[in-house]
Amino acid sequence: MILITRPQLEAEELKAKLLENKIHAHCDPLISFHYDDAWSKKQKMLDANSVILLTSIQALYSIEKNYSLKDYFNDVNIVCIGERVSNYLISKSAGNIISTFQDSDQLLLELNFENLKNNSFIYFCGNQYNKKFIEKIKLKNISLKTIVVYQVEAAHELDVTTREMILQNRIKSVALYSKFTANVFMDLLDQAGLSGNFLDKKIFCLSKKIASIFESRNFKNVHTSPVPDEQSMIDVIKKSL
Repeated sequence: MILITRPQLEAEELKAKLLENKIHAHCDPLISFHYDDAWSKKQKMLDANSVILLTSIQALYSIEKNYSLKDYFNDVNIVCIGERVSNYLISKSAGNIISTFQDSDQLLLELNFENLKNNSFIYFCGNQYNKKFIEKIKLKNISLKTIVVYQVEAAHELDVTTREMILQNRIKSVALYSKFTANVFMDLLDQAGLSGNFLDKKIFCLSKKIASIFESRNFKNVHTSPVPDEQSMIDVIKKSL
C-alpha cells in the first residue's frame, strides 16, 4: 500500500492511475487550497509588456474565478513550469506561451532573460512560493512582482486511519510531490511519533530537492523521478513496488 499525500482531487486521480497498474493506495491529503479574490481588486489588467510566470495550476484555477483565462492573458507572454500548467492554458486557448520548463532550475538556466530585461515579470502564486527562486530571477536584473492568488493550508495531523495503517505496517511507501508537502509529512510523522516506523519505507519523490529532505534525515530507501512529471513518477513507483 502506498500513501498519497496530494490534495484531494489530485490524490484520487493518482490513486485511480496506480490501481490500473494493480498498485493499491491510501489517500491522506496533507494540503488544501483556498482561493481569495482580494488580489483581483488591486491588480490592473495586463499589458503587452507583461511576462507572466506560472508554476502552479492552482493559480490558474484562482484567476479563472474572476476572469476568462483567454481574455485575461490575451496580450501577454507566458512562461510556465510544468506541462500540466501549459496544457491547461492551451485547453483554454489562453495566451502566448513562450517557454515551458520542467522545474525552476531549468528555467533559470535556459530562459533568455537578456531578451526580456525590458519586460515586467508578474508571478501569480500561492502563499508558499519559492522565495529563493524569485530572488535568483531578480538578480538577473529582471523586474518582478509577486501576486498571491491562493492560500495553501497544511493538515494539522495525520488521519487516524493513516496512523493505524503505519503502525500495522500496511503502508509500505509514500509519494511526495512538493517540498512543502514533504516537510509537512515529516512534521506530522514526528508529531505522531511514527518517524521510526517509516525509516525503512520507500519514499517516492518528484524531484531531487524533495528527496534531499529525506536523505538529510538518513532515510535510505528514497526514489526520485528522473523527470518531474506524474507519468515519470508513476513509472518509478511501478518499477519499485
